[in-house]
Amino acid sequence: MIRTLAIAFISLLIFGRCAQQVAPTGGKKDSIPPNLVESFPVNKTLNFKGKKIELYFNEYVVVDNINQKLIITPEADNPYTYKQNGMSVALTFKKQFEDSTTYTLNFGDAIKDFAEKNPAKNLKMVFSTGSTLDSGRVYGSVKDITTNKPIFDALVGLYNVSDTLNVAKQKPYYFSRTDSSGTFSIENVQTRAYKLIAIDDKNRNMLYNAKDERTGFVNQIIKAGADSVAYQINMFLSDNTPLKIQRTLPRVNNYSVVFSKPIEKVGVTFMNKDTLPYLLENGTALKFFNVDPHPDSTLVKLTATDSLGTVTDFEQKIAFQAQRGKERQKDPLGLTTLPEQNKPLTNEFVYQFVLNKPIKFLDDQKITLITDSLTHEPLHSFPYSWNVTHNILTVNAKSFAKDSIKWDLPKGSVISVEDDTLARTLLKHPVLNEENYGQIKGAVLNADTSTHFIVELVDEQFKVFKSVYTSPYTFRHVPQGKYMIRIIIDANRNKRWDTGELDKNRQPEAIYYLQDKILLKSNFELNDINITLPK
Repeated sequence: MIRTLAIAFISLLIFGRCAQQVAPTGGKKDSIPPNLVESFPVNKTLNFKGKKIELYFNEYVVVDNINQKLIITPEADNPYTYKQNGMSVALTFKKQFEDSTTYTLNFGDAIKDFAEKNPAKNLKMVFSTGSTLDSGRVYGSVKDITTNKPIFDALVGLYNVSDTLNVAKQKPYYFSRTDSSGTFSIENVQTRAYKLIAIDDKNRNMLYNAKDERTGFVNQIIKAGADSVAYQINMFLSDNTPLKIQRTLPRVNNYSVVFSKPIEKVGVTFMNKDTLPYLLENGTALKFFNVDPHPDSTLVKLTATDSLGTVTDFEQKIAFQAQRGKERQKDPLGLTTLPEQNKPLTNEFVYQFVLNKPIKFLDDQKITLITDSLTHEPLHSFPYSWNVTHNILTVNAKSFAKDSIKWDLPKGSVISVEDDTLARTLLKHPVLNEENYGQIKGAVLNADTSTHFIVELVDEQFKVFKSVYTSPYTFRHVPQGKYMIRIIIDANRNKRWDTGELDKNRQPEAIYYLQDKILLKSNFELNDINITLPK
């Protein structure tokens, strides 16, 4: 009996294993996307009056995020539900489409085969609720003006021309989205006048959010037609939202006024005889320091200028928190430098000491530049200057060091408005070795005497290494690596790039890139790296 049971158990194990289902191995992977074999209505149907659209494919399909990926132009404001059933997909709309209108349904990659999820290619349907199909077309490409890179998935829209057009509140009448190469094509549109605008549309609500979305536009009103030109749209970030005081942060030692966006500069006017030291932190917070004696509150007028040059005035009451303990707990006095510590320096250099509080005393005899063990030059030997808020010291220095350059700041040589001081600080920098760096020379061609420009050398992350304002130009002491050169047309001569404004129909200052990247090796000099401006 035991032997019989053992044989039965072994047999069950063997045949049980043989009966397991295993995914088939080998064979060619399915890489063929599903094909549309039939649709209702038929593509390019006229006088369509229905509310249901059906698509039939040659294999089993699945639907992937169709509510986000299906683009219907013009924007229909017509909700729909969908049903996927084996080899077919059906869309049922809530109401009939508007009369005498050509509609385009672009499915993108919303429908894929069941097995390998290959998306159906170029899946698009066009129909008209009238007796003709509109034939207008607008096409072109979109790029970021600062990087010269194409922008993927930007919303490019045709807007009805109106004096009250507001893309933050109005959706485009026709639209498309850019592909990975930044190109777009809006087809089957009515042949009439439009405003052509591109936006990032990160939240896909088809409305422009100036706070964090780029935009770009064509200045002139365009007319869609079968033979329209290719439009190049340069997108840029332009926060034109009204500048506001977002919040205030009252403390015992200081009082911060935080703005709703970065500001370029701010003027402070005290409305009474009292004054307080202050500084601008990170471009967004204006910090006032509580120094005695002063009244319980101080009224100030703030004149703030944002990146678009818009000036806004505020009146603000500065009121510090009441002190509860016997002694204030102060934030420590901090120091950073430009260039950063341990960065190589040439023997002639511009140096910045950046402190986190306004400074009321600096001993320019005790602060010294150390060239070697015997040579200590006091700070007053060099030209230096403070910024308006007295927290950034800029020095034009010169050294004869061979190995390292050092700044020695003894304790007590820097005292803030809060009467605290830095601990003894020693800042070290190696002397730059010319053999470890390269040089790039070139010229700007086709520029007349009236053209003001900025030549910038940028790395692969578009970080600016150096800017110059003349031609021919020379970039010295460039680390080995890959670089790009771009030219900014400085139309207003302020030695910086200025963005555009959609509301004012003002384009950003033009930027032109050298077509090829530059590969620079150590101890090499590249000459005749010229860039030609268009005529």
